[in-house]
Amino acid sequence: MSLKLISVNIEGQLHLDRVIPFLKSENADVVCLQEVYEPDFAMIAQSLGMKGMFAPMTLIQHDKKTGPNIPWGIGLLSRLPITDVNERYYYGSRGTLQVCVDNIKTIYKVLLAGVLEKDGVSYTVGTTHFTWTPDGQADEHQRRDMPALLAVLKKFPEIVFCGDFNAPRGREMFTILASRYKDNIPPEYNTSIDPKLHRDGPLQLVVDGLFSTPQYLASNVRLVTGVSDHCAIVADIYRQDVGRKK
Repeated sequence: MSLKLISVNIEGQLHLDRVIPFLKSENADVVCLQEVYEPDFAMIAQSLGMKGMFAPMTLIQHDKKTGPNIPWGIGLLSRLPITDVNERYYYGSRGTLQVCVDNIKTIYKVLLAGVLEKDGVSYTVGTTHFTWTPDGQADEHQRRDMPALLAVLKKFPEIVFCGDFNAPRGREMFTILASRYKDNIPPEYNTSIDPKLHRDGPLQLVVDGLFSTPQYLASNVRLVTGVSDHCAIVADIYRQDVGRKK
């Protein structure tokens, strides 16, 4: 038996007319979202018949004169019960959220993880949205946050985690992660950026990732265009230490 997982950066409210039908058609067991507004997270959960958890990274002021300030961050959804919920900030904290005025100092970083059980098998699933850089190259902020993320990940003896890492495959930050966790994005993919929906057009950068500890096997991994400005990651996750049906 396997756990079907989807991860996608939905770019706020810009692609909800694509995101929701896609998620309904794929019918995954667990959905990890990045760049989602808290009210939209609740709406998506209801649309899919799922429950989950949301972790804010910043506050977005829609009306610059009067507000309101809307929490924006990451979320994990499932139709399966989620236990052992972990919300671990590795830059900033929930209690000190700020209104977003730049992409570095006022967007906090968090790993959201939980344990799901399907057919008697437990899976620890996590998601994050790592530090952005303007050119895809590692900088002082990514070098500050990577050790903190690794320290958080180390607390999980086994985990499969996904998200937008803002760190292209083959470059410094991605290489650090891939030296400790298995990179499950097939090598034939040379980008996870949607060539038509991303504001910068086609970019040859794999910045969205699916990583795991040795207990997990990711199968049928694919990147799907036409959903958001980033490709959606779709995968079947197996626990190798409990056997696999062929």
